[in-house]
Amino acid sequence: MTSQDPPFHTLHFGQIDANQEAIDEPSLLTDGYFDYRDAAYGVKSLRTWALLGPKGSGKSAVLKHIELSWANRYDRFFTYWSLASFPVNDVTRIETGQSAGGSRAQSVWEFLLILRLVQSLNEDQSVSAPGSFGEMSQALKRGGYLPGDWLSSVVKWTSSKLKFDAKVVGAEANFDSASITPLEVTSYLKQQISFVRTENKHVLALDGLDSFFFESNDEWNSLAGLVQAVYALNTEFRSMDLPIAVVVAVRSDIFDVLPGAEVNKLTPYATYLDWHANGIGSRNNLWNLLTAKASVARPEVRNIVTQYLGTPIAIGPHTEIPEFLLDNTRLIPRDAVALMGYLQRCYKGNKSVTELSVKRAVQLYAEEYFVGEIFDNLAGVLPSRRARELASFKDALRTVPSRIFTVNDLQVELEGELEPFEVKRLLKQMFETGGIGIHNRGYTDFMFRKVSGAGFTTRYEFMLHDALTRAWNRPWRDRNRG
Repeated sequence: MTSQDPPFHTLHFGQIDANQEAIDEPSLLTDGYFDYRDAAYGVKSLRTWALLGPKGSGKSAVLKHIELSWANRYDRFFTYWSLASFPVNDVTRIETGQSAGGSRAQSVWEFLLILRLVQSLNEDQSVSAPGSFGEMSQALKRGGYLPGDWLSSVVKWTSSKLKFDAKVVGAEANFDSASITPLEVTSYLKQQISFVRTENKHVLALDGLDSFFFESNDEWNSLAGLVQAVYALNTEFRSMDLPIAVVVAVRSDIFDVLPGAEVNKLTPYATYLDWHANGIGSRNNLWNLLTAKASVARPEVRNIVTQYLGTPIAIGPHTEIPEFLLDNTRLIPRDAVALMGYLQRCYKGNKSVTELSVKRAVQLYAEEYFVGEIFDNLAGVLPSRRARELASFKDALRTVPSRIFTVNDLQVELEGELEPFEVKRLLKQMFETGGIGIHNRGYTDFMFRKVSGAGFTTRYEFMLHDALTRAWNRPWRDRNRG
């Protein structure tokens, strides 16, 4: 650090929630945006149709960056649709004339997505389309099929059999029957969109699915149907030579196990936001992300690592601050931003941060932030009436003999409170959210940093994340650590 560098505690690294950051500090998502793996570029160029990664990996940040950067452009139309409070599983109950299952779920999602895209095209003053498209759009508005409140509309559409008057959508000349199904309406809407011509880009972005647990078959079928609808519609738009795309943000662990033979077709058009590339040291791209944010208000900041984190340390096996810090995260922007906030609280000096301040910051981060992050992700695994049993699970984990333990350790401790399958379900969720790893023959696999490529299993031992180990002061099996 030089005398010209601003003090570390004055830097601004943004917020852990991209949606809130977009409201409070939009410049950090425009001027200070770091486009990891060209994710935003891929969406803007209509080549990326899915953003995959764990919760907190920056999927929402990609979408909010595009929304903000396109906000004042006449030739770009971006629709951000948060499905966080949307009745995703109810989508499978909308009748289309098909039997229940994956095909019907896909058809319903295509119907909903097409309606939203019609709304977007209606805002484009440069659209060239036959009169039938305008007549159809007006008819859809009059019929209440282009609502402002999509949540209420879908709830209403699931409560009764959904049939359309062909006149309502301006399609009476195309069907023999006056009453048509959503499946037939979708076919007609696609036909009308195929006649549209515009030089402007239209992107419909679907977000907010990270909080779903997808325990019921309806939820799994609905999400699989959504993913298949995204692929099918984008493929059709490409064949029509239309600058229109639908992009969906999905947790990678959910995407990997979705049912349906067609789901995997989306993979070549997906960008994975996994930040483990280049290891956990100073070359990890999370430091580039943090540098980009800090440099918005402080252009003198060119490299967080070399300017502020160069002090040698001796904390367990760690000799470098960047490695020690990232080893206590799940290698996601959410954790990295949170940890920087604690480091700023603990170091107010004008030089490079000290070893003492780093140790104190990591301890506070582990206790105040990380534990809560992990256990917030367990909400919903058990019914809300089982809150006491969930608390017992947390207590059992907090008191395991060491950071390395077995499923039997917990099942014995929780006998009479939780069934073995419930313990396994909770452990699986902890593994998928990065709270524990699978320890086998000297290797440890965490979801965010796989070594052997193994998935979840109770056959081997588990290892607490470093931050949980520190927060709960659990013994390290290797006494030379921390």
